[in-house]
Amino acid sequence: MAEETRIDKYLWAIRVFKTRSDATDACKGGKVRVNGADIKPSKNVRTGDVISVRKGAVTYTYRVIAVIDKRQGAKLVPQYAENITPEEELAK
Repeated sequence: MAEETRIDKYLWAIRVFKTRSDATDACKGGKVRVNGADIKPSKNVRTGDVISVRKGAVTYTYRVIAVIDKRQGAKLVPQYAENITPEEELAK
């Protein structure tokens, strides 16, 4: 298992985006932040990083549990990413 991988690949692998190009576009469009900083699609993520993704009115927040770069089945995603989105964001 890798120690780090590109943010666009990781977001696609944990099913935040349907395609890797959607993930890349979101990074380029300033909709993705890692540990509070705007990033480029080539930014590497590591275990423990906190990722914020803005989709529509809601900003989803994830903590990296394990780094992967291959797309996972929906049931396996909790092994790699913890959804720590606040309730008030989900209510939007």
